[in-house]
Amino acid sequence: GSRPGETAPMSPAQRRRAAHQYRRSAATFATVIMSAGLLIALIGGVGAWRGILTQSWPTAVATITTHALETAEETRTIPMTDKLRGGLHERVGAESLALSYRYSVDGVTFEGHKLEPWDFGLPSRTKARDVAALGPNGTHPVSYDQQDPRRAYLKAGPSTTSVSLLTVGLVLLAVGFLAGRLQRRA
Repeated sequence: GSRPGETAPMSPAQRRRAAHQYRRSAATFATVIMSAGLLIALIGGVGAWRGILTQSWPTAVATITTHALETAEETRTIPMTDKLRGGLHERVGAESLALSYRYSVDGVTFEGHKLEPWDFGLPSRTKARDVAALGPNGTHPVSYDQQDPRRAYLKAGPSTTSVSLLTVGLVLLAVGFLAGRLQRRA
């Protein structure tokens, strides 16, 4: 007999069912992690590849017309803090680069606004600060597309954001793969 509060021992059939359910949930977890990693890696990989292609584009000298590095600060309540007492507050600063530059290709003047290719609206802080430090009417080489000279970037090559996405995606793929391998051995 069993004492009150104790659970009865599992039968072999119950143990097999529990083990099967565990393996199935672990396999689902590994599949979800690998799928997310694959999607993120593909997006980052496409962005990085497109950035690599810009390195072979011709260059022109651009004159910076707007180069303001704007800092906006806001106070927000930290999630999951005590709402009855007003919660904990934090000040968050966000930098954004307002950028425009002019360059000429075959006697035609163009205006550009892009710092890096495929940066998904998240340019590197370091690169943004470098450009902001050029000063008014500063010059910088700009890479432009020969087929469409309106497409231009101050910093050719893969963006920091696309390389970061590629790296995170590959790490998630590896974690999902290893979780699946470990689950199969269990």
